Amino acid sequence: MTVSTAYAYSSTIYPGTVKPASSDTGNTGSGTNKPTDVMAATDLRQDVGVEVTLSPAALQLLAQQAAAANTPDLEAQITEKMKQVLSAIFLDSAKEAGQADTALPPLTGDATADASRKAAAQQATDFIHGKAANPFTGKTPAELAAVIVDKDGKYTVNERRAAYSEFARQDNARITDELTPKTDFDKKVNDAEVPKSGTKDRLASAKAATDFVNGVAKAKNPFDGKTRDELTAIIDNDTGDYTVNERRAALRQRDTLEKAVLTDLAKTPNLDEQLKNNSETIAGATDQQVARERSATRFVNGLDKTNPFAGLTREELNAVVYDETKSYTTNERRAAYAELKQYLPAGSVPADSSSSTDSTSNSSNSNTSSNPYNTGGAYSQYMTQQLIRAQNTSYFLSLLGGGSAGGGFSLVNFLS
Repeated sequence: MTVSTAYAYSSTIYPGTVKPASSDTGNTGSGTNKPTDVMAATDLRQDVGVEVTLSPAALQLLAQQAAAANTPDLEAQITEKMKQVLSAIFLDSAKEAGQADTALPPLTGDATADASRKAAAQQATDFIHGKAANPFTGKTPAELAAVIVDKDGKYTVNERRAAYSEFARQDNARITDELTPKTDFDKKVNDAEVPKSGTKDRLASAKAATDFVNGVAKAKNPFDGKTRDELTAIIDNDTGDYTVNERRAALRQRDTLEKAVLTDLAKTPNLDEQLKNNSETIAGATDQQVARERSATRFVNGLDKTNPFAGLTREELNAVVYDETKSYTTNERRAAYAELKQYLPAGSVPADSSSSTDSTSNSSNSNTSSNPYNTGGAYSQYMTQQLIRAQNTSYFLSLLGGGSAGGGFSLVNFLS
């Protein structure tokens, strides 16, 4: 991905401290109400399992709106409110997306006003499906945050999703602008920048980043080996101690990691990998999540044309594809990637280097027409024929639920 498409958000809110809007405690000791500032830690990595990489400034604004929604006076209450807000607007299945598409805004009984609200809600739904402009384009961050939090329940889920999309787009545009030198003078300023802390390690990191982004011979990215979460925190400058060149180097490294993830998901798995993927489950999954896992398995194996993640936004699909909360199976991530490809810029979709060129696999008996990865699938007619020809019928039957060679895994559970 390029800098201009760098908003493939991570699945956490990064460490740091934000200052939500002041809350009125009602203390009138001196005859006036003196608001009490509420400080909220933003490290919600384990608490909020959705895709919400935003810069500290954007996150602070959301926290302010969330705090104002019920004027909490404890950090835990703000954390819980943020979790509720973000969980409500991040959908994770085509079923939920379908329900959101049919939701109506609260009606007042005023025919003119209600017609206007229905039209606005419909435009948000049309935007999510690529059929209309975002109705929230150009709104201020504060206005967008108010819609996202929706403390009065005035907006549909799709309106809140559309507002979040614009909120994130604006934040990404601001960060992109910060990381793009406009003139040679800007570049010189960036190259001369040093971390505010001035420690030996930080100065060395900044120097290494400057050498790397300027293409100095043998210069290495100082952030090689960092996780995607850690890289995003640097890109967003959560601590306030990273230079522009460090943030640019971190962005380059994150792009490399993201490309590796997409390349892996675009690769057609071999039979052993397919068997492993098809038997994969997430511990503690609900019945609804298990049903989604099975639907994804059917889809990626060409047994069902319905993608369980159809209708989700780019942000929601990224949450599944990059899965930094480890909440999705490999097959779910592959299904989400098949849907995400429509959002990726030309040239950024990795080619499937493992696709078979064997003409046999293109026979009329294969299910390639319904498989998004252009293979016969683990249990297509073609693969079944190969198992039989290899006199591996007993193993195949065990996968269907008979015998013991399959180690207890029953394919029937996924195909029923």
